[in-house]
Amino acid sequence: MVTKTIYGTVSKDGEIISGTGFLVERQSSGTYLIDFEPGFANVPSVVGSQTGYGKIDENTLDSIVFPYINRGSTTALTGDSKGNRRDRQFSFTAIGEQ
Repeated sequence: MVTKTIYGTVSKDGEIISGTGFLVERQSSGTYLIDFEPGFANVPSVVGSQTGYGKIDENTLDSIVFPYINRGSTTALTGDSKGNRRDRQFSFTAIGEQ
Protein backbone atom coordinates (compact mmCIF):
# COMPACT_ATOMS: atom_id res chain seq x y z
CA MET A 1 0.00 0.00 0.00
CA VAL A 2 1.30 3.42 -0.98
CA THR A 3 -0.01 6.26 1.18
CA LYS A 4 -0.95 9.62 -0.28
CA THR A 5 -1.40 12.85 1.69
CA ILE A 6 -3.11 16.00 0.48
CA TYR A 7 -3.16 19.02 2.76
CA GLY A 8 -3.82 22.71 2.56
CA THR A 9 -5.04 25.94 4.05
CA VAL A 10 -8.11 27.66 2.63
CA SER A 11 -9.17 31.28 3.20
CA LYS A 12 -12.68 32.09 4.37
CA ASP A 13 -13.38 33.23 0.78
CA GLY A 14 -12.45 29.80 -0.59
CA GLU A 15 -9.03 30.75 -1.97
CA ILE A 16 -6.11 28.33 -1.57
CA ILE A 17 -3.52 29.87 0.76
CA SER A 18 -1.18 26.88 0.72
CA GLY A 19 -1.03 23.25 -0.36
CA THR A 20 -1.31 21.34 -3.62
CA GLY A 21 -3.28 18.41 -5.00
CA PHE A 22 -6.73 19.92 -4.54
CA LEU A 23 -9.19 22.49 -5.80
CA VAL A 24 -11.71 24.24 -3.56
CA GLU A 25 -14.99 26.05 -4.14
CA ARG A 26 -16.93 28.07 -1.56
CA GLN A 27 -20.51 26.99 -2.23
CA SER A 28 -22.34 29.07 0.39
CA SER A 29 -21.74 30.54 3.83
CA GLY A 30 -19.47 28.11 5.70
CA THR A 31 -19.70 25.41 2.99
CA TYR A 32 -16.66 24.44 0.91
CA LEU A 33 -16.26 21.64 -1.66
CA ILE A 34 -12.72 20.26 -1.80
CA ASP A 35 -11.83 18.20 -4.90
CA PHE A 36 -8.80 15.93 -4.59
CA GLU A 37 -6.67 16.08 -7.76
CA PRO A 38 -6.26 13.21 -8.47
CA GLY A 39 -8.54 11.27 -6.14
CA PHE A 40 -7.63 8.49 -3.72
CA ALA A 41 -7.86 4.72 -4.32
CA ASN A 42 -10.13 4.46 -1.27
CA VAL A 43 -12.05 6.84 0.99
CA PRO A 44 -9.41 8.89 2.84
CA SER A 45 -9.36 10.00 6.45
CA VAL A 46 -9.84 13.77 6.68
CA VAL A 47 -9.13 16.03 9.64
CA GLY A 48 -9.14 19.81 9.92
CA SER A 49 -9.09 22.88 12.09
CA GLN A 50 -10.13 26.50 11.80
CA THR A 51 -7.02 28.67 11.61
CA GLY A 52 -5.86 32.24 11.27
CA TYR A 53 -8.24 33.92 13.71
CA GLY A 54 -5.34 36.01 14.95
CA LYS A 55 -6.50 36.52 18.53
CA ILE A 56 -6.10 34.40 21.65
CA ASP A 57 -9.78 34.81 22.52
CA GLU A 58 -11.05 32.66 19.62
CA ASN A 59 -14.00 30.57 20.82
CA THR A 60 -13.11 26.87 21.02
CA LEU A 61 -16.67 26.00 19.97
CA ASP A 62 -16.05 27.41 16.47
CA SER A 63 -15.50 24.27 14.44
CA ILE A 64 -15.12 22.43 11.16
CA VAL A 65 -16.76 19.14 10.15
CA PHE A 66 -16.58 16.93 7.05
CA PRO A 67 -20.05 15.38 6.60
CA TYR A 68 -19.34 13.95 3.13
CA ILE A 69 -16.09 12.23 2.22
CA ASN A 70 -15.45 10.10 -0.86
CA ARG A 71 -12.45 9.12 -2.97
CA GLY A 72 -12.58 12.28 -5.07
CA SER A 73 -13.81 15.01 -2.75
CA THR A 74 -15.03 16.13 0.63
CA THR A 75 -17.35 18.84 1.91
CA ALA A 76 -16.10 21.06 4.74
CA LEU A 77 -18.55 22.96 6.94
CA THR A 78 -17.23 25.77 9.16
CA GLY A 79 -19.21 27.52 11.84
CA ASP A 80 -19.35 29.86 14.78
CA SER A 81 -19.68 29.10 18.49
CA LYS A 82 -23.47 28.91 18.22
CA GLY A 83 -23.47 26.24 15.50
CA ASN A 84 -24.30 28.62 12.64
CA ARG A 85 -22.45 28.15 9.36
CA ARG A 86 -19.98 30.97 8.90
CA ASP A 87 -17.09 31.52 6.52
CA ARG A 88 -13.85 30.68 8.30
CA GLN A 89 -10.25 30.06 7.26
CA PHE A 90 -9.26 26.43 7.83
CA SER A 91 -6.56 23.84 7.26
CA PHE A 92 -7.12 20.17 6.44
CA THR A 93 -5.23 16.95 5.86
CA ALA A 94 -6.52 13.98 3.85
CA ILE A 95 -4.65 10.65 4.02
CA GLY A 96 -5.46 7.48 2.10
CA GLU A 97 -4.22 4.98 -0.47
CA GLN A 98 -2.72 6.36 -3.65
